[in-house]
Amino acid sequence: MHHVAMYLDLPGLDAFIAVADLGSFHRAAARLGISQPALTRRLQRLEQIVGRKLLVRRAQPVRLTPAGAALLPEAQAALGRLRDAMRRAGDTGRGHDIEVGCLPTLAVRYLAGALARHRQRWQGGEITVFDLSATEIRAMLEQNRLDFALAAIGSEPWDVECTPLAEEPFFLVCPRGHRLAGRASVSWDELDREPLVSIGPLSENRRIIEAGLAQTRVEASWRIEVRHLSTAVALVAAGAGLTALPESALAGQAASGVVAVPLRRPALTRTIGLMRRRDRMLSAAAQDLMEDILQAFGRTQPERSTSGPAGPSDEDTPDEDATAPAC
Repeated sequence: MHHVAMYLDLPGLDAFIAVADLGSFHRAAARLGISQPALTRRLQRLEQIVGRKLLVRRAQPVRLTPAGAALLPEAQAALGRLRDAMRRAGDTGRGHDIEVGCLPTLAVRYLAGALARHRQRWQGGEITVFDLSATEIRAMLEQNRLDFALAAIGSEPWDVECTPLAEEPFFLVCPRGHRLAGRASVSWDELDREPLVSIGPLSENRRIIEAGLAQTRVEASWRIEVRHLSTAVALVAAGAGLTALPESALAGQAASGVVAVPLRRPALTRTIGLMRRRDRMLSAAAQDLMEDILQAFGRTQPERSTSGPAGPSDEDTPDEDATAPAC
């Protein structure tokens, strides 16, 4: 079977995205500044390269075929990244650009101050914060798309350097007025009849909780699963259930309407730290931001080790029955 050579047809992809966005060949041609016949030729060329029809042309507005629907989001994302790369390449201040991964629960408490101080010292350049789940941050590190990340450290691959910074305990989060809200602490086995709200499978918090409970053979009654931590807190405040979250997740407005009670037996913690690829050279701006964060935690430089980072210091050591992830 003869196959047309597959190559990157940027004009065709631009035309396809314009038609998909506007639902009209006429409006898409006007956006691109070309004639409608020229637009049609670009689309036909693209479909010839792909080997599938991408658009249902006779529909009003124009609709995507299944192949077109599969291609569109990936084409939009890829061209967006390419345009950003070209813009950065032509920017004289591009050496100051920084890309940081950060768990949403850590951004306000640990990253905001460092970013504010950094902007006072460095003029120009852009800082992009990818406030994503631990799973997504790990994937971006693997793809070498981050200068460094501030996240919960787990079992990381050998090519990721980990610098542990602090141990964060988990708390039971319950509504004000709940029977457990005034307790000095609560053990997990007291929650066997309470409806608990779980964060989705991408959450590092959920992984730590499940690993800790499995070790102590305590079962939890997860009744509701959500994808975002803020949703879990809102459900707790409304009385729909209880949840368990690390300390920094309850900073600021997140704590309004709820009470945090220390959890025991097991007392779980997560290790907060910096992660970066060992083979990535950081710009001076990225190095400065990373060192600012380290200094805020009383550290001066990353601890380089091929066998993973050292454990927490004595003052950071959690309770004896705590379960902390190893890197």
